[in-house]
Amino acid sequence: MCMKKLLPETTEKSTSNTTSATPLAPLTSKERMVLDFIESELTTRGISPSYQEICTKFGFASFNSVQNYLKQLSSKGYVQIPQNQKRAIHLIHSSQDFQANLNQRLNESKESSNTYKDTNDSEKVLAIPFLGRVAAGSPIERIQDNEFMDVPVSMMKSPGDYFALKVEGDSMIDEGIFDGDFLVVLSQAAARDGDLVVASIEDGATVKRFFHKKNPAIHPTEKLIELRPANPRLTSMWYQPQQVELKGLVKALLRKYN
Repeated sequence: MCMKKLLPETTEKSTSNTTSATPLAPLTSKERMVLDFIESELTTRGISPSYQEICTKFGFASFNSVQNYLKQLSSKGYVQIPQNQKRAIHLIHSSQDFQANLNQRLNESKESSNTYKDTNDSEKVLAIPFLGRVAAGSPIERIQDNEFMDVPVSMMKSPGDYFALKVEGDSMIDEGIFDGDFLVVLSQAAARDGDLVVASIEDGATVKRFFHKKNPAIHPTEKLIELRPANPRLTSMWYQPQQVELKGLVKALLRKYN
């Protein structure tokens, strides 16, 4: 059970509705939820939540978890926590500001390069966001980097927003996806059975084949989400639908050789 401890107090909400030239760091799903809760409390009550309230809201076992999330949000530039003040979490950016900032920088990147750049073979390429690593194994904490990656336009035939991830692990080797490969992903929150997806589970992301089906060994009547590897040494991971957040469909693979 969490012990009573208050955060420093604030008298105003320091939100920003404008994008910044300085790149904002991406948020994990849990960081985003904590940030959204802080913003909600500031908006509805006019004060930031206490450690106790954050702890209770998310079921954290101790205040250490709260402190760690606040440190991460502070280091990424989303909040500021003045010392020696009660309930003084200053909100600098909301969780929505990252996408707005990313879109702005992506548009600037397109404009500065006249949208496309020609390679030696005159094949057009497009700069898309590179959002870090994704696990081809157990889910791992991801999306730390904040860069752009040039990708051939021919790999992005479907309309939509694309991003790139670097593979870490060997769970998809039978699909020809190896450690160190780069995936081109179409941002999408829905998938069909058999689709190759990037999915977020808690604070981690993984690449697997997606299936929505019953598993008699776990739950004979309810459909679950199966994330299926492509490695004979590994078995499928099963989750309740609400535990899985689809980030997108894998559309292409890039491999760099030394």
